[in-house]
Amino acid sequence: MRRAFALALALGCISPIAHAQGFRDLTVLDGRCTPKSHVAEGRIGTDLTKAQSRFFCDSVAIVPINGDPRRVLLTFSEKRSHTRPQIGFAGYMPEPDMIQVQRVYLQSGVAIAADDGACKLFRKQGRIDSLVCGAKIDQGDRRTVPVVAFQR
Repeated sequence: MRRAFALALALGCISPIAHAQGFRDLTVLDGRCTPKSHVAEGRIGTDLTKAQSRFFCDSVAIVPINGDPRRVLLTFSEKRSHTRPQIGFAGYMPEPDMIQVQRVYLQSGVAIAADDGACKLFRKQGRIDSLVCGAKIDQGDRRTVPVVAFQR
């Protein structure tokens, strides 16, 4: 994860003075999930690119957890949806603009431990411009991989 951060910094994708030290308050961003956003499910070892369901959203809420600005929950959803599909990624910010995903919410209020996952925030002039989250969840012989790419 440090290598990805160093590379993004070296390439000028993020500014060293624009780093977030976490989120002290609820932050809601309007935008859209790109067509790359999906949930893939299937047996471990199979090609999950053929088992993807597109995920749609137009907002993300970033919530600090237990008053710790470096522990956050990112919830992606469609504001006007009647069915309220959402995906949440919860974790810790070990370094600015990177989140180590520990739990995933594929249903409201139901946390699933992530076997691996991360979120990366991208900024322009100090403001969050886009972000990408992804995780891998293995349960028995099944794997679920939610991926959300969000742009403002």
